[in-house]
Amino acid sequence: MSRRALGFGAVLFILILVSAVILFFGEGGPVSGGKAGDNDDASGADSTVEAREKTVEELRSLARDVSANELGYIPILVYHQIGAKEGRWTRTPDNFRKDLEELYARDYVLISLTDYLTGNIDIPAGKSPVVITFDDSTPGHFRLLNNNGKLEVDPDCAVGILRNFGQKHPGFGHVATFFVNAYPFGGEEGQAKYWQQKLKMLAEWGFEIGNHTYHHQNLGTLTPDEVQMEIATLQEHIAQAVPGYRPTAFAIVQDGVPEPFESVIEGTYKDVEYHHQGVVMWAWRDAYSPFHRDFNPYRVQRIQVFQDHGESSLSRWLDRLEPRRYVSDGDIETVAIPHGWEEALPDEYGYTVVVYERDDPGPTPAKENQALNAKGVHVTFSYASSAERWNKILQLIDKTQLNAVQLDVKDESGRIGYLSQVQLAQEIGAAKDMIPIRETLAGLRDRGIYSIARIVIFRDPVLAKQRPQYMVKTPDGRPLHGGVWVNPYSRDVWDYNIALAKEAYELGFDEVQFDYIRFPEGRSAWTANYVGKDDRGRVDVIAGFLKYAREQIGWEKPLSVAVFGFIGFAQDDMRIGQRPERMAPYCDYMSPMVYPSHYSRGNYGFANPNAHPYEVVASSLKDFERLLENSGCRLRPWLQAFTLGSPPYGRNEIQAQIRATEDQGKRTWLLWNAGVFYRPEDIVP
Repeated sequence: MSRRALGFGAVLFILILVSAVILFFGEGGPVSGGKAGDNDDASGADSTVEAREKTVEELRSLARDVSANELGYIPILVYHQIGAKEGRWTRTPDNFRKDLEELYARDYVLISLTDYLTGNIDIPAGKSPVVITFDDSTPGHFRLLNNNGKLEVDPDCAVGILRNFGQKHPGFGHVATFFVNAYPFGGEEGQAKYWQQKLKMLAEWGFEIGNHTYHHQNLGTLTPDEVQMEIATLQEHIAQAVPGYRPTAFAIVQDGVPEPFESVIEGTYKDVEYHHQGVVMWAWRDAYSPFHRDFNPYRVQRIQVFQDHGESSLSRWLDRLEPRRYVSDGDIETVAIPHGWEEALPDEYGYTVVVYERDDPGPTPAKENQALNAKGVHVTFSYASSAERWNKILQLIDKTQLNAVQLDVKDESGRIGYLSQVQLAQEIGAAKDMIPIRETLAGLRDRGIYSIARIVIFRDPVLAKQRPQYMVKTPDGRPLHGGVWVNPYSRDVWDYNIALAKEAYELGFDEVQFDYIRFPEGRSAWTANYVGKDDRGRVDVIAGFLKYAREQIGWEKPLSVAVFGFIGFAQDDMRIGQRPERMAPYCDYMSPMVYPSHYSRGNYGFANPNAHPYEVVASSLKDFERLLENSGCRLRPWLQAFTLGSPPYGRNEIQAQIRATEDQGKRTWLLWNAGVFYRPEDIVP
């Protein structure tokens, strides 16, 4: 049992009572104990000696010094093959070593999957836990070499690399969990015969062995009896090598979830009983802290590590995790969190909580939940410039399930709806005094309304006219499409829009959404003159802009992008540079414009897609989900709240799109009407 489950005991309970004034009126909020915090039995006495010597403020100070957050998120990594050639399912030995180096450099420490599942995270202050898992027990995970009659561990297999790295960095550890099948680490000549010896070595060296079914079966296709046979037979097989060994965890094969799900947790087959403390899914997200209210040990998410278009998926995920990662306070008796994370605590918990204030609160569960549940409408700054019209938007929100507004900052005209302080905006005359932006955003914040700033990127007539060197032109020097597009290759254009994004956050917007983040359309655009064009393709340029923007903005604030809906099923970038899977690693949300009227005859099997809003939206979201699945980026679609073609769009069509979105498990969506015309009766379920 984790010492956290014992709490501080009676001594700390007395300390809490004596310190009541500090706890409830002083800086940082309470230090609070759950039901186990009052335990005064002898078993917890020795473990509280150090705790008795710490005052409440000392506990807070220690947590504050390292920016502790033990409700933060934890990367649970999954690898398949370790082999000579990098691929979608293979990591080379050198890249695996680089992964360990990066984790070590970022102050991560290896913990076992069992310790994660049981909350026994005993690591130094300022460090973060990481769990490494391997699926399928391939030879690259554990290979034994016969060196003149002496068996040695291959230094380029996962076990060899982990043990060597752990010896060089003893504070990092070497533990990992190997989810095995019937022939562990076979598949190469001469390796299968060592399977029992290998399992025994893993157990002796402190590695963990997990259950991955006997025949590597997708359990979703099996009967309950067959599911239990697969799991129990594998457990019995492991026990042949390591008598009495019972795997702590089970790994789902190929997203094959059986019915009933409980059959992967516990069961019996031919007198062999199994019981798992945790179940890990195939992928695709970071995992909850075991102390988080949403932690479910039987639905643990993982992150696949591979080389994605030349970049490490691990590096991208660690960047994404940085402002919300689990950071230890170094005291296993407490769960330390920054103020603002209290709502992530379970209703009942058996550990002692230390809450402290930090200068920058960063992302909080409340803000994350707002984003996850944002249901909003698009509003132009021209419309919002009228107090009467703005009040109509607020009334619309009061009457419906809406709780968010996407407000233009810089629109398709290149104008900005408030007096921006960005120097280039002032120089080119883009900033217009149309709305009192700070007061407007403060009003939304007071009402609990989520605010999204829309910034149009590469369609910018004002910048193009005032700074012709950025304008996209035809080969003969004429303005392309009337001179409304600016050069996606230009770093100056990038910096201008990023400066506006930073200003939007400073003004009080909860999120920034980039729109027109693409190259211009049409044949004339294919041969247009882009000053400074290099050997990068369009997709690389757009992805490069987003990567650069995220580096400049950081991961503390949500960033989203609007994209064309039909790129979800397109095989290429349609010569505009948008590929969802290349853009997603740098975004929190992607908003495909899944307007049924914008799909062509025959798309998704319909002669008139516009007449099938439910089916088109559902199908498009499935396409995007597949493309985004390993990125960490979430979907928040733009839905059609306007008429374009037949049939006219009203309540039935809008509701069909909303249902399609929510039936796909999405709780967040946006409605678009360029004229800002929305009727409550069309929106209310």
